[in-house]
Amino acid sequence: MKANIGIHIGIFAAIGFLVAQFGGLVPLVLIAGYVLLKEENDFLRMSVLKALAIVLTASVLNFLIGVIPDILFEFLDRLTRLYGASTSFGSLKAINKLEQFFSFLTWLVSTCKAILLILLACLACGVKTIKLPVIDKLIGKYALKAE
Repeated sequence: MKANIGIHIGIFAAIGFLVAQFGGLVPLVLIAGYVLLKEENDFLRMSVLKALAIVLTASVLNFLIGVIPDILFEFLDRLTRLYGASTSFGSLKAINKLEQFFSFLTWLVSTCKAILLILLACLACGVKTIKLPVIDKLIGKYALKAE
């Protein structure tokens, strides 16, 4: 089956996943907008929206993981000032290990996102997908056209 622009829906869905991984958010939003407005195929719509949901979820997770150390260090800094202790946390081994842990978490989220998007792109070529229950349910409920 072909999309309205003349390419196979599996290839178009794969392009959506690859753009999600390598192209950035703006091109992905443009593709998603086109698919939602012009394409009728539910697989294609589900695939592009799934790519968008994965990118947004990973971005939010990375943001939250990045904010936690800042909040924690600010809290510790204020606590030590309250009791008149030194405010230099950079030299403490525990703080450095904590920073490394949060950096690792950010790397882990980004790596999982990349693997998932590339795997979904490969499967999309054969018009197959991986079920992601929460994302699939939300897309099915709010984004797919009722028949």
